[in-house]
Amino acid sequence: MPLIHNQVAQLYDRARPGYPAALFDDIVRYADLADDARVLEVGCGSGQATLPMAQRGYIMDCLEPGAEMAAIARAKLASFPKVNVTCASFEAYCRPPATYDLLLSATAFHWTDPRIRFQKAHELLTEYGTLALFWHRPAQTDASRDFFNAAQEIYQAVAPELTSDYVAPPPPDAVATEFESLIPGSGYFGDLKIRRHYVATKYSARAYIDLLGTFSDHQTLDELKRQRLFLAVESLIKDSFAGTIIRETVALLYLARRR
Repeated sequence: MPLIHNQVAQLYDRARPGYPAALFDDIVRYADLADDARVLEVGCGSGQATLPMAQRGYIMDCLEPGAEMAAIARAKLASFPKVNVTCASFEAYCRPPATYDLLLSATAFHWTDPRIRFQKAHELLTEYGTLALFWHRPAQTDASRDFFNAAQEIYQAVAPELTSDYVAPPPPDAVATEFESLIPGSGYFGDLKIRRHYVATKYSARAYIDLLGTFSDHQTLDELKRQRLFLAVESLIKDSFAGTIIRETVALLYLARRR
């Protein structure tokens, strides 16, 4: 998991969008969790996805390799004695087999080692335990298209290295499901279900620049170039879009059961 997010932990916690309540309802319904269920969260970050589960009263062990992120999560979850945040990677984490009823990961599982991630998840889950993986994936409708087309012109002029692989986001119902084959293909999980939750988030110019500041590819830019890019995008939002824009995503949820 990239520690570059750890360097901007406070900004990440403030700027990154959370997940819809209905997504967590989907997880609980599919997993049929008992009140005393044990949950492992892989890559909890600042606790954005942890809090909705902690509020339901589950026993949670949360892994976060970034010390600053883990500290924010601990502070956020201090009033939940059943929740433990450990500064550790999933790969290095050790617990007896069949410890957890649910393993969840929010916008983090792609950073785990693909050689062992499904096998280790299988080992840590109880019989018929649930794997729940979810990400925000970019989507686009008329609500956001004009801004992102205009922003691409700025990127091409100021930071063309960020545009080489750019593809305009698809409509919400066409967002790619790259883990759809990986999860059952691992041989460790079956009964795959995919749920899509559309999210439209309104951003002020400043809030959107804060969000861009949490993206790893933007952080790797030369500082002067990054400042020029952010200033140009902020000016675009203020001058051409009345100071606010819509960013659309799909909170894409994969649910599968341990074989």
